[in-house]
Amino acid sequence: MAQSISQEAIGATGLPGATSASRHAGATTSGAPVSGTFAVGDFIVDQSGAMYVCTVAGTPGTWQLSGVSVNENIAGKNFVINGGMDIWQRGTSFAPSASTVSTYTADRWIHFRGGLVLGSTIAQVASGLTGFNYAMRVQRNSGNTSTQSLQISTSIETQNSLPMAGQTVNFSFWARAGANYSGSTLGAVLQYGTGTDQLISNGFTGATTISTSNSALTTSWQRFTYSATVASTATQLGCYFSFTPTGTAGANDYYDITGVQLEIAPQATPFSRAGGSIGGELALCQRYFWQITADTSNANAVLAGIGTANTTTSYATPVQFPVTMRAVPSTTVAFANLQAVDGANSYTITSLSLVGGTNSTQTGLLYFGITVGTLTQFRPYWTRSSVAGGYIGITAEL
Repeated sequence: MAQSISQEAIGATGLPGATSASRHAGATTSGAPVSGTFAVGDFIVDQSGAMYVCTVAGTPGTWQLSGVSVNENIAGKNFVINGGMDIWQRGTSFAPSASTVSTYTADRWIHFRGGLVLGSTIAQVASGLTGFNYAMRVQRNSGNTSTQSLQISTSIETQNSLPMAGQTVNFSFWARAGANYSGSTLGAVLQYGTGTDQLISNGFTGATTISTSNSALTTSWQRFTYSATVASTATQLGCYFSFTPTGTAGANDYYDITGVQLEIAPQATPFSRAGGSIGGELALCQRYFWQITADTSNANAVLAGIGTANTTTSYATPVQFPVTMRAVPSTTVAFANLQAVDGANSYTITSLSLVGGTNSTQTGLLYFGITVGTLTQFRPYWTRSSVAGGYIGITAEL
């Protein structure tokens, strides 16, 4: 027999200190009621989690917001840094060489190929997806007939992984395929390991797969979600996406990824950046890698401040990192298209390193060298870009 439930005022007699009745009046999709007749003390909870209380009786009455919905864009909820593919300090397009198996692309993401095969491109693209500006596109270039898998991965350092040990986590992401890949599957793997600060692309110590799936892609964006339980012995987590192409590649042979999220939750919640904002996300990325890049419209951009020539072929410049880095940065520094300038003369920079023993996680001493020309010892020099796109890159990656 069907039963009906009527709404009745809840008396206050059993609630110490309370003197007025109240009544739950149902829910709305979003916001206070816009129709219906309500009494003072009626309250509703809309489907976003916000609560409203009727303060003046009427149709629909006057409503006061008394409890806001949960803010999903909370820093630290998502353990995947740069899951929205927002930060690309190293550049926005990569074509790995034949001698390179692993290539850092978007910040915190590595492209890994199953073999030394030419003909893949990883690039930033506009997502066209509501709520996301960018996506990562992994593409097998036209004419490439290789069937080696194309992977991208991210590794979460140990101290950020430890809170997930013994927890139920949810792994989610948005993906789509080019027309030639539509109907194909994308492998999505979540793993934990028992080592410390390792790369999943190199293999975790004690690697254990806790979630694996083959997600059927279409040309439209889809969100995929998977739950898993992390062992209490886990000390590091990471994830990777893998696709094995078939046939001869064309312009539409690619898959796109964005909105990657790993959270402690039994079910997926709306995506948020690990840093909670675009500025917070950039700071988290710079903890691992920091690149100073000349604006493409300014070929003479200053990239490092005043330093002093210690010899006729080198000078040193102290540098303050924008954030405290994960570890003392590598003494090997990436660079391109730099000049030493003293106001009257310029010299092409041919070598660059961090001076060993002078660096910390917050500061460093950059050591610039030239091979053509002669610097004046003890004269001050600054560093500029010789062409648009010149850069200095400092790394403390895993």
